[in-house]
Parts: sequence; C-alpha cells; structure tokens
Amino acid sequence: MRKLGLLLSFAVLFGVSAAAFAQEEETKAESALKVSESAVCTAISDRQPEGTASEFSKDVAKIYYWTRIDGASGDETVKHVWYAGDNVIGEVSLNIKTPSYRTWSSKTVYPGLEGDLSVAVVDAEGNVLKKDAFKIQ
Repeated sequence: MRKLGLLLSFAVLFGVSAAAFAQEEETKAESALKVSESAVCTAISDRQPEGTASEFSKDVAKIYYWTRIDGASGDETVKHVWYAGDNVIGEVSLNIKTPSYRTWSSKTVYPGLEGDLSVAVVDAEGNVLKKDAFKIQ
C-alpha cells in the first residue's frame, strides 16, 4: 500500500510539472517577424528569385533561398539555417533593416550533397518562422 501511495505522489508531482511546462510553452512570445514569401531557386535577379523549384540537379552550382520578411521594427536579425536531412550544413545571419525586406542566402552544391534538404528562417529568439524542403538529385 505504501508503494502505491509513493507512485501516486510521483504521478501527481510529474503531472503538475508537465502542466507547468505546457503553460510555459503556451506563453512563449510569438515573433513579430513573418515570412510572407519564400523560394528555393537557382538565381537571384533584381532582388527576385529565378529558377524556383522543389527538385534540382546535382549539376547546379548553387542553390539560393530567397525570403521576404515582414514586421521588423528597426534593425533585426534572422538566420537561414541549411539542413541535409537533420544535420545543419550551414547558417547565414541576415540583417533585416526595414518593415518589409527581401533577403537571400546561398549554398554551394558540392559533390555528395544530394537527397532531401531544407532551409529554415529562424529569428533571434530561435523561433522557426518558415521551413522549405527541396531535393538535389
């Protein structure tokens, strides 16, 4: 009987901790920054994406990630975080200078960089604002 009481005490304690954690997650501040447009592409011309696709040949020299970020109030920073599967293969910090700002980063396609890739826009607090997936074959 004593073991059952001890187990119930742990269950109640864990339940309270889980509820407090869930409440903390709910109160996390939402980012004022929004990604209103994004594109994975093969070129940038006049600050616009060209060659937008979701699959690319491994013969392409570079892949670009173009984004339009809205909601900045002064100088702010976001990152483009590049992934091969779950592994981070690059991070690029980008300064956002106006309330609606177009910016981009690129990743050189090197031998062996194939398969499922993605790139995410992450704000200064670590919030993922947008993530786009693509393939290199």
